[in-house]
Amino acid sequence: MMNKNIFILCAVLFSFARMSGGERCDSSLFIPQKPVQGQEVTILYNARGTDLEFSDEVRALVYSFRDFQWIKQPFSPQKNADGRWRLSFTIPEGTSFVAVKFAQGDFARPDASDNNKDKGYATRVFTAAGKPAQGAYLAEASFITPSAEVELTDYYMQAPSVDRVYLEELLKEVDKNEPEAKTHRFAAYMNLQKAFRREAFPAYLQKQVQALFTRPQLQEQLLTDIHLYVKFQAKDSLLSQEVEQHIINDFPHSAPARLIAHGNLMNSGRDLKSTIASHEDFLRRFPYDAWKKHPNNQGFIYYTIHRSLGAAYFDSKQFDKFVDLFQEVDFKTGNELMRWSITRAYMLNTVGKDTLYHISEQVLPLLISRKKDYSYADNPETTKERALRTAEEQLDDRLFTHISLLNDVGEYEAAYKYLAQLSAKGRYSNSDLNQIAMQILEKTGRDSEIQSLLEKSVNANAVTPEMFAKLKSIYSGLHGGSDEGYEAYLASLKSGEEQNRLKAYVEKHKVDYPMPDFQLEAADGNFVSLSEWKDKIVVVDFWATWCAPCLRALPGMQLLADKYAADPQVEVYLIGTMQNGDYKSKSVHFLREEGYRFNHLHDGFNADTKSQNVLFKQLVGPVFSDSSIPRKIVLKNGIIRYSSEGYSGSPSELSDELSLVIETLKNEK
Repeated sequence: MMNKNIFILCAVLFSFARMSGGERCDSSLFIPQKPVQGQEVTILYNARGTDLEFSDEVRALVYSFRDFQWIKQPFSPQKNADGRWRLSFTIPEGTSFVAVKFAQGDFARPDASDNNKDKGYATRVFTAAGKPAQGAYLAEASFITPSAEVELTDYYMQAPSVDRVYLEELLKEVDKNEPEAKTHRFAAYMNLQKAFRREAFPAYLQKQVQALFTRPQLQEQLLTDIHLYVKFQAKDSLLSQEVEQHIINDFPHSAPARLIAHGNLMNSGRDLKSTIASHEDFLRRFPYDAWKKHPNNQGFIYYTIHRSLGAAYFDSKQFDKFVDLFQEVDFKTGNELMRWSITRAYMLNTVGKDTLYHISEQVLPLLISRKKDYSYADNPETTKERALRTAEEQLDDRLFTHISLLNDVGEYEAAYKYLAQLSAKGRYSNSDLNQIAMQILEKTGRDSEIQSLLEKSVNANAVTPEMFAKLKSIYSGLHGGSDEGYEAYLASLKSGEEQNRLKAYVEKHKVDYPMPDFQLEAADGNFVSLSEWKDKIVVVDFWATWCAPCLRALPGMQLLADKYAADPQVEVYLIGTMQNGDYKSKSVHFLREEGYRFNHLHDGFNADTKSQNVLFKQLVGPVFSDSSIPRKIVLKNGIIRYSSEGYSGSPSELSDELSLVIETLKNEK
């Protein structure tokens, strides 16, 4: 029969243990008293008398110190007939210490938990020869001093007070039996010494650092750990300068030297010429190709260096050098270079479209070729699947810019080919891109593909007014010039999943608040008061000419206004707010120039605050969480029943959202 080891806890295990207040740990749930590496162990947990006594689903989180690294692993114990919770697992080789705590629900925010009232459930692990495994003393010292290790801060509800006498004994054992502890866990070891030595620690740290620098072969990771600890944890500026100078002089090509050089660059303000010179010098001293052959956790350095250098090249019109950067960077960096420089220049119209097109045409194929390099998986929490999804989402945005450029400069065939590079999710989810795609199909004589594009765009709820007009024209042409049945046809194209999502969104944003009384000036100079909205459903869009999302939302509002234009029960209003200067003529002129047909009101002007926000300001707090716009509200009989903020980017989705609110209010009994 397989020998099963079941832990007991520290006070019984450790022959020399002198923890204040007697035993810190409960030994009743662990057998045998000395768990051994490579053997199976069982934990029998009795929740009686604890906060988990009546829990139907106890979970266990095991903390293992393995090869000088803390590893957390969740388990789901099974409940025995006697009511105890049973958990079995094998202690991996290299493990020197194990702790466990129990909880119901998520460990980050448990409904209830048990860690032996902050005394802990934990034990050393032994070798087959019966000796504490390498790292056991360091791990135990860290366990009773959780401030030494960030990985242990979530074990306790309230960190235990440090028993300095016992801690001293453990540190002596570390120095005697675990020579690698100081180099493998430099920061933790120094934090333990700090907890023990207190005010004498700075002198001790300096002595230890100087001693380490006398080693003939100082490992790069230890060098990095020393630098980071002295600079950011100990915050010893004089010692930090000494360490940095030592690194620069004796280890000029090391990882910490790279980090120091990067920090110096980031902390110095420079003009474009100086930025280019300093960043090019950095890449000569610390070549990117050399780092890629032996990568560590300093990939972020090259990301920021390339980002800053690329922006400087672009802004100084050194476009050839900007393009050359794409020969070496990964997808994540290339995407940021393209987003920050090309997309921004296109949106702000700071570089001619022909020039932008030629730059974008050179770099986008390189970006596409690296989509699956998983460069977004740059931390342990990000899976390859998530990294690939992020890359696809970002590439869709870059393709949108490039296809827009191609459409603007008349390269329609090239634009058509790039449409095929969009992801399945991004192919029809962007209403502006869908409209451009429709134009590309028209320009390239692919009229037979337009109906399918429009139908799939409706299914994704990403349609512009022009697209609706085109679809209606196609439908009418297929039905002998008749529009009969068009609305039913349109409804049949919509996604049930999308409709359910929209219903949930609308439900979440329902409110019930009386609209403040007002009398606002309309575009024609007359005044409108709240009393005129009695017995009506009124949609209000708070907007401003300076607000880009507000302007992008106007086509969707026009769809809504046109839909209910003949309905005497429904009215749609725009209220201009928070504008300056001659805001009245500015807003009215803009709407007329763009061809919009709205009922428009001007928010009141507060002479004391010099702000055009009298009505809007009254709704911030009771209805609006902040003063951002655009904001949509829907009233019924003078009561605000719905409120939403922002703009999703789709005119059809905005129209559907507010239509759903209107129809819901209409159907109320």
